[in-house]
Amino acid sequence: MAYLSRTMAKKVQKKTEKKVKVDKAVKNDSKTKPESKIKFQKISNDRKQAIEDVVKELVNEEAIPIVLYLIGRTKVSEFVIAADLNLEIHKARNLLYKLLEHNILYFHRKKDKIKGWYICYWDFNEKIIPFQLEKIKTQKLIKLKERLEKESSSTFYMCKNACTRMDFEKSMEFNFKCPECGELMDEQNNVRTVEFLKERIAELDRDLKAYGK
Repeated sequence: MAYLSRTMAKKVQKKTEKKVKVDKAVKNDSKTKPESKIKFQKISNDRKQAIEDVVKELVNEEAIPIVLYLIGRTKVSEFVIAADLNLEIHKARNLLYKLLEHNILYFHRKKDKIKGWYICYWDFNEKIIPFQLEKIKTQKLIKLKERLEKESSSTFYMCKNACTRMDFEKSMEFNFKCPECGELMDEQNNVRTVEFLKERIAELDRDLKAYGK
């Protein structure tokens, strides 16, 4: 029994020593081979905000990292973009072509001499950002002014559960009863809505004047 105990103790000791050696090796390897991180070029907050606003409005939030990644880079392969941003190639291509539709990106296509297929190399068209931002703000301004006109010239009704909101003519069709919950609809005070719209319109007017309008 004593012999078996000594044998087991030696085995446990060897396993412990082996584990310590492995742990040290992993630790040393992590020091010598740090995780690679994608480097994004540093840009001003205003510049970044303008890019993000345009991309989010015209495409979606998922496309923002692609545009920020391409700042300071030229003719980047779609495969490199997909790999560096950890995107599936079909997802990357889908976002790239959506950005292309709004002239935010452009590409050069070259044929791979070995594989025989064409590869797209992408660039960021930053010059388009101010124009797209101006266009977006102008369209929003037009819609806000149209809504302000409607809010200022109409009377709106709503039930206590806020299921739906209707103007006077539409409310009459339902005998001033909510079509969803059946509760009586009362006239809504939209003063705050009107004030908010006026403030937003004034803000957009200031922004557009900065663009020379």
